[in-house]
Amino acid sequence: MNEQSYCIAGRLRMLARVLTGRYTDAFTAEGVTFAQAGLLMRIFAQPGIRQTQLSKQLQIEKSAMSRDVQLLHRNGWLTDNLRQGLFLTESGSQLAKRCHKIWKVLNARIHDELGQEAIDALTLFSANVLTPKNQTPTPNDNSIVNPALANEPE
Repeated sequence: MNEQSYCIAGRLRMLARVLTGRYTDAFTAEGVTFAQAGLLMRIFAQPGIRQTQLSKQLQIEKSAMSRDVQLLHRNGWLTDNLRQGLFLTESGSQLAKRCHKIWKVLNARIHDELGQEAIDALTLFSANVLTPKNQTPTPNDNSIVNPALANEPE
């Protein structure tokens, strides 16, 4: 393939759609999409997080975040005090725990399929893209790690 005609953005979007589909399929039995499961796991790990902070962490537009939060709330997974931060209800917490177990299994499987070299390259690429221009990226940049792992639900 000609290096100059290789569209990095196009390839990344295609790969993201394929992997997102695999994750979404894994969460189907729980009645949520990968995006919804991801939000539940993030809120579980960071109770009280504000929508604006969460949208910045995930690089999601505020309007999209608002729609997702309203959906989680309508389904009874978020408490009613949205202005005080995002908190899961008991059913939301239980769902987040089940989603985390599914995520751990699938993520380990995909990690094995890709191999450590590809994971290391992806980690470095992510750090380079997500690190402000005046900082030096490091392969161990924790800002790209799923924070649900910090307070792993069991």
